[in-house]
Amino acid sequence: MGFMKKQSTKKIGITGTNGFIGQHLFNTLLLNENIILVPFHRDFFENESKLDNFIKNCDVVVHLAGLNRSNDEEDILNVNISLTKTLISSLNRTKSKPHIIFASSTQEYMNNVYGKSKKKARLNLKDWSLLNNSIFTGLIIPNVFGSFGSPFYNSFISTFSHQLVNNE
Repeated sequence: MGFMKKQSTKKIGITGTNGFIGQHLFNTLLLNENIILVPFHRDFFENESKLDNFIKNCDVVVHLAGLNRSNDEEDILNVNISLTKTLISSLNRTKSKPHIIFASSTQEYMNNVYGKSKKKARLNLKDWSLLNNSIFTGLIIPNVFGSFGSPFYNSFISTFSHQLVNNE
């Protein structure tokens, strides 16, 4: 008869829980009894003490918050880089070293502002992790689709399905 090792509980915080991927990840992780989800609200990026409290309570931070569309392309670059720098500042202030998981996109390989902002944010987090002996996982996601995806917004699959159903 073998002994089963009890899984340790992980405290996971997700920035961007209002977004498409963030909502799905949050809802999926709720089903795991070995995970405690640390609440996050987008206003944490505007309040150092709230963000610091969030960071201090996380074993893992999944950084999904960002801007992917704007009438002003420079907003995309500035917002995404600023969010990441704000996160790094909080990590430094709190001297926290959680496992950082960052979701990027294959847009990194294209010459557009969104791709440039995602790549710069990923590399900034990777550099911080190397300097601080923290674990970093950078994900470059090729395509996003799933329930509640918006046609002409989230993915080719959502758009294709919408057009197919509507005889377009």
